Amino acid sequence: MIYHISIASGHVDMMVISLLQTVEKYDINLGRWSQMAPMLTPRSGAGCATVDHYIFACGGFDGTIHLSSVERYDSQINQWTNVTSMSVRRCYCGSAFIRGRIAVIGGYDGTSLLDTVEVYDSDKDEWTIESQMLTPRCDSGFACVAYRQ
Repeated sequence: MIYHISIASGHVDMMVISLLQTVEKYDINLGRWSQMAPMLTPRSGAGCATVDHYIFACGGFDGTIHLSSVERYDSQINQWTNVTSMSVRRCYCGSAFIRGRIAVIGGYDGTSLLDTVEVYDSDKDEWTIESQMLTPRCDSGFACVAYRQ
């Protein structure tokens, strides 16, 4: 199945942003969308990455504050759980699975653009800041390519 996380959805009404915590999945065989368990925290601008049968939603904005919290969805039991929060609050960050870990890059902390690269080790349930990009950035795409010499 292909999963679609509707965490950046919402509407503007009288200058109030209402964020959703709903999640939907798309079955390519049936051509149909269906509801999944809702996220624990409504959030927009989260970086999302998949690892095995898990989906991680990292950071984001809950309508009031920028988040460092991270949720993990288990597709086998249709349940979200909180894992260790990132070191830095960030929304509009890029995230991807690389070398057995999740890397989250850049983003916005509510005051400034970020240049840090934070990496999650699921075996230790801990985040580590591993690097800095040359240029702070947010709202950027992030993809990994395997390269061997």
